[in-house]
Amino acid sequence: MNQFVEQPREPLRPLVDTPETLDACLDSLSHGTGPVAFDAERAHGHRYWPKAYLFQIRREGAGTWLIDPIALEDGAEVRLGGLVDACSDALWIIHAASQDLPCMLDVGIRPPALFDTELAGRLLGAPSVGLAALLETKLGIRLRKAHSADNWATRPLPTSWLIYAALDVDYLIELADLLRTELVAGNRIAWAEEEFIHTLRVFSTPPAPRREPWRRLSGIQGLKHPRQLAVARALWQERDLVARRRDRPPSRILADAAIIEFASGIDPESPLPDAPEFSRIPGFNTRGSGRYRANWVRAVESVGRLSPSDYPSRRPEPNGIPQPRSWERNSPERWELWKKVRADVDALAKELGIQPSLIASSAILQAFVHNWEPGSDPRTALLGAGSRNWQADLLLPLFAKHL
Repeated sequence: MNQFVEQPREPLRPLVDTPETLDACLDSLSHGTGPVAFDAERAHGHRYWPKAYLFQIRREGAGTWLIDPIALEDGAEVRLGGLVDACSDALWIIHAASQDLPCMLDVGIRPPALFDTELAGRLLGAPSVGLAALLETKLGIRLRKAHSADNWATRPLPTSWLIYAALDVDYLIELADLLRTELVAGNRIAWAEEEFIHTLRVFSTPPAPRREPWRRLSGIQGLKHPRQLAVARALWQERDLVARRRDRPPSRILADAAIIEFASGIDPESPLPDAPEFSRIPGFNTRGSGRYRANWVRAVESVGRLSPSDYPSRRPEPNGIPQPRSWERNSPERWELWKKVRADVDALAKELGIQPSLIASSAILQAFVHNWEPGSDPRTALLGAGSRNWQADLLLPLFAKHL
């Protein structure tokens, strides 16, 4: 068994945290050659905002640079966008790019072209596609994933964390080269290239606001009355305001379970509970939530000023496509088509050794079946539902017998 790699291949450079050191980084990258290896460290679970607290970038001839975007926040979008200019039209290699692209976009970094090593591993049917797993199985390189869940908003960043961060891009270019070779050999490179273009386009675009985000509360299915839902919504919204202001994860301000427990005790016909009622629920008495008792009281009082017509509905607002479970009763033909295409996708995925969702997500299949009209062009219908060309090429021969 190979030993863990404990140090990057080159001495660790000082952190790029001033305009002058960033200029040196940009100059070095502009004289480098070939693709760019890139990674970002966020503070998920420690902060509200999903911003980056460290960027790692590497290029042949330039080596590895670690960049502190927080220290460069003044004019960050202009300054850090220079990373793309310095590397010209080079290919950017990122592991699990869908996670990093949004925080890159926030500071003006939008790569011209992408190779996603995690997505490549999935298209090859790798049993585990984490960076450490791929490096070990493909290159025999073992990395410790000791700091992935740490609070990267910490300043100053410990040297051991910076070493860990540098190692995340140290072998990324070699890994991408090997994965590309395997994709070509397996006749899947066209699949990957189309997916990379799709990922770059989708995750470099600001997402539309989520409708009724408070309905993602864990356990909300247990609330049956609209008044209970109104209380849960008010507490969620107040918690979100506090979390935004303090830049802390909402769950560290007040747990979902506490909101649900309080809301479930609301009697539709009785007066709303007052401040002492919060004391009976342990989740409202923690160090984090207790200091905001006035906020929770204010949120519940706001529900008392609503008319029943202002309460939320028991079910989420429809998104335009009914759930397939309703088709069995309301549209038997679509229900039969749904079962057949799902079975086809599952069988093909097993044959190819990849996940069914890579061939067609449930959302794409739902949209396709819901919108399908006999006599229409199935390729147009699939692409309109969100399928990529390579996926449609695989699916059309399977679906033809059902349409």
